[in-house]
Amino acid sequence: MALFSEPFPVLEYHLENGLSVYLSQNPKESTIKTSILVNVGSADDPEDATGLAHYLEHLMFKGTKNIGTIDYANEKPFLDQIETLYETYRQTKGEGKRKTIYEKIDQLSLEASRFVIPNEFSRIQGKMGITESNAFTSHDRTYYVATVPSNQIKNYIQLEWERFREPIFRTFHTELESVFEERNLRVTDFRSNLFKQYYQIMFPNHPYGTKTPIGTDEDLKNPSIKKIHEFFQKHYVPNQIAICMSGNLNPDEVIEEIKRTFGTMPKKEQKTNFEIPKHIPLEMTKEILVPSKKKIYLFGIKLPKTSPKTVAELNVFSLLLSNRYNGLLDESLYYSQKASSVSTSITEWKDYLLLNIWIEPTKTTSLSETKSEILSAIQKIGNKEFTDELLQSIQKNEKINTIKYKDDNDFRLNEISEMFLANWDFKKLQEKFQFINQISKEDLSEFVKTYVKGNLVSFATKQGNANYTFITKPIISKLEFSKEEESKFKKEFSTEPSELLTPTFADFDQLQSKQYTNGNQFIYQKNKENSLFKFKMIIENGAWISPYLDISIDYWKHLGTDLYTANALSTKFYLLGSSLSIQTNGEALEISMEGEDEQFIASFRLLEHSIKSVNSSKEVWENLVNDYLLRLENKKEDELSLDLALHQYALFGKNSLRFYYANPTDIKTFKSSQAIDLLGDLLKYKSKITYYGNIDFKTLETNVFNEYLNRTNPIDTNSFSKKKYRPNHETNFFVLDRKRPHAELNFFATVDHKDHKIYPYVSIYNFLYDGLSSPFFMAMREQTGNAYAADVYLNYPEWKEDPILWMVNLSCQADKLKNCLSDAKSSLTSQNITESRFEEAKVSAINVTNTISKSNRYLIDEFIRSERLGIKEDLDFLIYDSIRETNWKDFIHFIKKINETGAFQISLIGDTKKVNRQTLKSLGKVEEVSAQSIIGN
Repeated sequence: MALFSEPFPVLEYHLENGLSVYLSQNPKESTIKTSILVNVGSADDPEDATGLAHYLEHLMFKGTKNIGTIDYANEKPFLDQIETLYETYRQTKGEGKRKTIYEKIDQLSLEASRFVIPNEFSRIQGKMGITESNAFTSHDRTYYVATVPSNQIKNYIQLEWERFREPIFRTFHTELESVFEERNLRVTDFRSNLFKQYYQIMFPNHPYGTKTPIGTDEDLKNPSIKKIHEFFQKHYVPNQIAICMSGNLNPDEVIEEIKRTFGTMPKKEQKTNFEIPKHIPLEMTKEILVPSKKKIYLFGIKLPKTSPKTVAELNVFSLLLSNRYNGLLDESLYYSQKASSVSTSITEWKDYLLLNIWIEPTKTTSLSETKSEILSAIQKIGNKEFTDELLQSIQKNEKINTIKYKDDNDFRLNEISEMFLANWDFKKLQEKFQFINQISKEDLSEFVKTYVKGNLVSFATKQGNANYTFITKPIISKLEFSKEEESKFKKEFSTEPSELLTPTFADFDQLQSKQYTNGNQFIYQKNKENSLFKFKMIIENGAWISPYLDISIDYWKHLGTDLYTANALSTKFYLLGSSLSIQTNGEALEISMEGEDEQFIASFRLLEHSIKSVNSSKEVWENLVNDYLLRLENKKEDELSLDLALHQYALFGKNSLRFYYANPTDIKTFKSSQAIDLLGDLLKYKSKITYYGNIDFKTLETNVFNEYLNRTNPIDTNSFSKKKYRPNHETNFFVLDRKRPHAELNFFATVDHKDHKIYPYVSIYNFLYDGLSSPFFMAMREQTGNAYAADVYLNYPEWKEDPILWMVNLSCQADKLKNCLSDAKSSLTSQNITESRFEEAKVSAINVTNTISKSNRYLIDEFIRSERLGIKEDLDFLIYDSIRETNWKDFIHFIKKINETGAFQISLIGDTKKVNRQTLKSLGKVEEVSAQSIIGN
């Protein structure tokens, strides 16, 4: 066992059978973040069964001999026959013969399904109050994650042990269809296309490049349950598994429970090669074909993961290139307006580290020019031609980030996971953080000579052929699951907590809130946790200040003042350790800063200066307008932008910010001087000023914020908003034609509410329909294979005048659209929720709410949320205080009232040649839209 206290405490255990356990106590969190990490990924897939590691991860949620079945003894013969038939299917070539075999598989699957209780494992987790249960497969790892109430950790371990000791791979062919769909989704995805080719070129002779988690099409079409069993037996062995936890845990109790369960796994070692790869520089220029006209320059630097010092050096090297403030590339590419976006990121794998330099060039900037700037920056680092101030500012900000994130359980688990996979001990993990503060110019110069010189691969994207190949999915019969809702195991398995937890809700008495006669407000909270501050100036409805607000904010980022150039100003903030942003958040405009509290006043004065004394530049403005117009045009091709635009069009029509902001014609006539005036007025609006830190209220009120809190007649934005929801009178389909293999649908319905008494029912509804155990998910995916994604959710309003929003997401095959819509309507409007399912959801909601702990936390955002809703207490308390009194009959009445909304606004994106219009018209009105008509400005 080893123990260290920086940057966070961890206890390490290695059981006799080889299993590793890492426990990090974090009493500031009432829950425990868990990860069962398996040291295996797509790089370990068999050559004739790629995608297997990922598919196994999916199947690990299907239950065991005891979970998810009413009679395994009678189910097993069907599962054995299905497994045998898949082996025959793999070896059969003729399409006719293969079809006959698959029809038999489908029939046997139907027979087997009558014994199945779908997603029972997830239902047990939900009843225990476990949230965020999921799993992920990467090139070199598979991990199963969950957030567990601290009083359920023993039950969690027992349930996971039941899953890992002998999983059963049932409902195989419906899950296979979802993997097919996942593959098809990636075909037209910009980033998936880009990074698949990127890794292939960066790793031409390594599984990181030659294999992908999803696998090859040929292997996906020819699955093998037998090989999945063999893979599980080979790789899911103790010395390949690490159980990682961070949170409010008792290490002695946890390790004893793990020993009692996972410690009994038979010792069966799978040898892992920890040899550090030889460093072979790679330099070339390549073109990457992507499904978009959007131009991206991507540069890669690959190096072996030799030591914690190498990781620390790469991190500092990356930040020297770009940190969004004063990196060498920030100056030479972003502030010079050769690129509209510059960023660096690090991909950390077991064998290699990969530095990714992501550039979104302006229209006239070439790949060679961009590469020249990068090589120049690298040469400066190699020659130590950068200031001590730059290195010190990076180290200072990394120290601030450690303070900010060290108590975050996700951060801890990520660090522990990388340590386990690299075969490091705790001393080496500690060294990684220490090295960042110790690295010198000489170290970085040597790093460049050893790993970076002659080791830069350059990529430029180019729009490729739009004739994509999609996997055709076989016909699947609708499964008939068991009518019994619980297995014997679930009935007998104890989900009783080890102790009672008492939630701690937001205590708004910890805050000082003062309203001024001019309508401004100051909300203050003392930070009792650390030496950092958070500041916001919130202008409600500020996003509606001007149609030119967004381009003016972009302009501000590129401008200096009468004292500083733009780069020097940004450097000044970074040296102070303060991050700064001006951006819209919903309909509000927020000016925000975070950093070290001792530097707050200096940072705030610099913020004032950057807005009040901003200098105009005709050249910067003209370059910005040209780049801005290019980005607006690219939005019509960008799939994520189009998704969001169509959703907003379905909700609001043209009554949204999207159609308020200026169009290209208007932007061309808007002057830089007008943008300067707009920016200079930002501090003159009625606002909420919030501060979380250690400077006292009176000092801030009198000496820092006085000008704004007591401004005469600040501009009132209350009436600025023009947002308006579509009426819910009838169902409308808004159809956008895109070359996608599936139809993606989003349903929106507004639900009027008179008071807050229905909020507990909203909470229970969301727990009932959350995740894999959702009745909607079961009906749409598990039972029919109609949909790859099937989610439903009720969203609380942001303002008391707003409706509750009923939202549904479906992703289904175009040829199944009719059945998909019919089944969705039936499931969504069904009131056939049994009392036992209601009670499960209620218990889950109570158990999760019991873990709430907001003592000494940042509460200002909670306070503002309650103010906007017109309530005086924490919203979570309002729900918790009433949820125990809810009953099944009232809940069914609540669902009935929701269903009375009667209509949805439905966005549909897909290949319109495959969409049956009559199917849509039988359910509502159909409006065909184009990218141009919905993108707004």
